[in-house]
Amino acid sequence: MKHSIISRQNVDMQNSLVKVQLMPENQTEIDAIKNMEMVNASDIERELVENYLNFGLGLGNYSVVKLISQEGNYVTLKIFI
Repeated sequence: MKHSIISRQNVDMQNSLVKVQLMPENQTEIDAIKNMEMVNASDIERELVENYLNFGLGLGNYSVVKLISQEGNYVTLKIFI
């Protein structure tokens, strides 16, 4: 999976809202993202997407505080830096 950071807005000194476009590279990733949005992802699909969001965004040391929204391949996260 790949991604593009669409926007990043600082909420305060340590928190930001980040909008990410996920770019799946195979059918498994496409299905996982779609099923996450529909809230019927299997544990494996959910783990695939959540692990990518938690560890694969390249934002330095950060923690995902909350998944704010998902619309298709676009995910908005609140992160703690």
